[in-house]
Amino acid sequence: MPRASAAASKTARRPAVRAVLWDLDGTLTDSVRFVVDTANTIITSHGGAALEFERVGAMSGLPLEAVFRLAWPTLTEDDAERYRVEYRAHYERHAIPATRLYRGARATLRAFHAAGLLQATVTGKRAADCERILRGLGIKADIEVYLGGDSVSRPKPAPDLAQLAMARLGCAPDETVVVGDSIADIGMGRAAGARTIQVLWGFARERLPEAERVVGTWAELRDVVLAMTGPRGSRGAKPPSTILRGRGPLRS
Repeated sequence: MPRASAAASKTARRPAVRAVLWDLDGTLTDSVRFVVDTANTIITSHGGAALEFERVGAMSGLPLEAVFRLAWPTLTEDDAERYRVEYRAHYERHAIPATRLYRGARATLRAFHAAGLLQATVTGKRAADCERILRGLGIKADIEVYLGGDSVSRPKPAPDLAQLAMARLGCAPDETVVVGDSIADIGMGRAAGARTIQVLWGFARERLPEAERVVGTWAELRDVVLAMTGPRGSRGAKPPSTILRGRGPLRS
């Protein structure tokens, strides 16, 4: 069989996508600047030098101590924990109330929900913070599972968050697509065996070679994901969706 025909045959045999796993900062919410500014507030309050936006933004999705170690390479565990507590308190007071969805995010979440897709968050933030932000933005009914950096022991780009989300939703890796804006998001998705889509409206504005697909607009994202679901009705029954929606959004 010619190489092109073999590739097309392989693509045609891929199962329909049933689940979308979302990053938060720089993907659903226009909030990367809040992350950088909050980190710098804590760093400068302890005598450190403010970090450049690009250095911190490139670490989106990674643990907070990794950011603090840019300012203090020999940071102790005790200080790291103290700065994390201060960061979270400041972020809760100032950043969470100001966080907004990107224009197009709400319509996309609802379109995917209406299409029968299961949706979960896989953010580096704490799960409770993610849930509070998104519920406050009025999209509670569209998300089945809220997961964050405190839901697993290993952060992105390890596959743990995506694997936990897939287990909670009852979906296999090849039935799942991870949507994110950073190398950590795409790396996590690939490590978990899921499909990956990079969005270009977050921190990384250039194509990441590791991403399976790259989109520049919300309309393009909707088209790409819905095309992955196959013909209408091809996804079949989804018992996990019924169970999850009966219990309401889950968090861990």
